[in-house]
Amino acid sequence: MGKAYGLEFLVRKTAGKLNGWISYTYSRILLKADNPMNGEVINEGRYYPASYDKPHDLTFVGNYKVSHRLSFSLNTTYSTGRPITLPIGRFYYDGGMRTLYADRNAYRIPDYFRTDFSMNIEGNHKVTQKTHNSWTIGVYNLTGRRNPFSVYYVSQNGVVNGYKLSIFGTAIPFINFNIKF
Repeated sequence: MGKAYGLEFLVRKTAGKLNGWISYTYSRILLKADNPMNGEVINEGRYYPASYDKPHDLTFVGNYKVSHRLSFSLNTTYSTGRPITLPIGRFYYDGGMRTLYADRNAYRIPDYFRTDFSMNIEGNHKVTQKTHNSWTIGVYNLTGRRNPFSVYYVSQNGVVNGYKLSIFGTAIPFINFNIKF
């Protein structure tokens, strides 16, 4: 059994040299497993966050058109970290060491934050051209933040070690050549 609820807000400016939007979402997705006839009872039958529950999500997108051939863009996103279940202890049972875990999804990986920047340089705008070309130069993850994608634990030689997997944990410059037909 589960329940989901939330709110979304969006403010958008579409005209002028400066345009873009700011959006904010508050949403919750909670699950409950409390019927022993249908399977396991989790967290003593209390609601717990689903693994894709991210209560806060904030996005800013800004574009500034300097001229008909040059524009800049800045995109920033923040969201709450995903829920995880942490190992909190060890115990000896039935001839071997076992791991004791906290309540299901009682903790969260660190929050996600990323800023991207780009500059777009348009080619000429002659009407008789068969193609219109442009260059885009920018940086993905401008701040170089090592946002965790997931956190996982491995038991090695009787010790539980935690690891954080980050994707794009550094600033990544890019150059694109675009062709429109």
